[in-house]
Amino acid sequence: MYTAEELAEAAGCDAQLVRDLQQYGLISANATVGGVAYFDPDSLGVVRTGAGFAAVGVEPRHLRAWRNAADREASLYEQLVMPLLRQRNPQARRQAAELLERLASLGGELRAGLVHEAIRQIR
Repeated sequence: MYTAEELAEAAGCDAQLVRDLQQYGLISANATVGGVAYFDPDSLGVVRTGAGFAAVGVEPRHLRAWRNAADREASLYEQLVMPLLRQRNPQARRQAAELLERLASLGGELRAGLVHEAIRQIR
């Protein structure tokens, strides 16, 4: 778990970028203890990526499209695993977890392929 300041330090960026990423919904605190927000390790990857985009002039507000796309993708996956989760037995939950991992992997592969195809058209 990281505070916003620890995230900024670990990602090699300033704390304002972390606040901006949070403001635009790209990261969110998982817990608040004594008024201090804590972020999980996945947030560090997002902050590092956000810092990379910022280094080439892409502001956090422009990254909102990725958040929206990720939310839509996760919603689709939720629809697919919900029947398994409703069964409430350990085997069905394991199957749901495995299916989510497989869907996430397939989604990443599809996204990468589509982006490479679109970039090829730009060149």
